[in-house]
Amino acid sequence: MHSAEPHDKIGILLDLDGTIVNSMVPMEEAFISMSSKLGVKIDCKQRSRIGKDLRIIIGGRTSRFAELKFLWRIGRIMKLPWWRRTILVLASYSKLKQIARSSPPVKGATEAIKKLKQNQTIRLGLVTSRSRKEAIEKLRNLDILDCFHAIVTRDEVKSFKPSAEQVRLAANILKLSTEQCVLVGDMPTDIEAAKQANALSVAVDTGIFNDEVKSHNPDLIINSVAELPDWLHEISKIMRKQNAS
Repeated sequence: MHSAEPHDKIGILLDLDGTIVNSMVPMEEAFISMSSKLGVKIDCKQRSRIGKDLRIIIGGRTSRFAELKFLWRIGRIMKLPWWRRTILVLASYSKLKQIARSSPPVKGATEAIKKLKQNQTIRLGLVTSRSRKEAIEKLRNLDILDCFHAIVTRDEVKSFKPSAEQVRLAANILKLSTEQCVLVGDMPTDIEAAKQANALSVAVDTGIFNDEVKSHNPDLIINSVAELPDWLHEISKIMRKQNAS
């Protein structure tokens, strides 16, 4: 197995929603608010399942109909009668998509990414379930598009995270082994994708699945992407230790 020395390149693969941009929390809050107006209370178990479907709606699928089906499924999770489900879908879809499009960056994330770009040992990649068009538009609006050496979206793969396919493709584009890469994300699926690809996993506390993510035992947990430049030495240390074993 390749041993990552200090002078070697390291691939940092970043998730988008909940990691670079703060979309998951406002989407969940908006959905809970709309549900409350319908007289529906959401318990913790439902909240976790709903959050996963909201993530899929952010990423998009092949059609608007498919996205609406996920909202309908959320209504079933909440055990709503069909007429309430219909109201919920009609009231929430456009609002949720608008939040996803206009979501602001996590505080300090863009500055950290620009700082990482200046590091000659770092190669940056984006791994997201959004479409290529949406991802590029979002990165361009945040003025960080030129920071990324690889962008892997749902359009380039057959399987999404927790599959390792996106991680392997990103590593290949960066001309690195997966053992030289670290996947940074806010979802349990990010941690599992990293593990399946033999990449390092770093969890951030800026999503809506913090406890669940931690239960998947990531190699490192940090508060947010904003801290990533300060953790490079530790990441290199963990990577060298794992690749030497």
